[in-house]
Amino acid sequence: MAKVYYGLIKAGVREIGDVPTRWRADVQTMLDADTQDSAT
Repeated sequence: MAKVYYGLIKAGVREIGDVPTRWRADVQTMLDADTQDSAT
């Protein structure tokens, strides 16, 4: 489910605040990893 929310955020459909608390940390981790990969 975290991957679904991650995809929605990347598509601009949702924001991290819209993600249920249960999945928020996992989604944030994926977003952070994506940002780190883009920076290198």
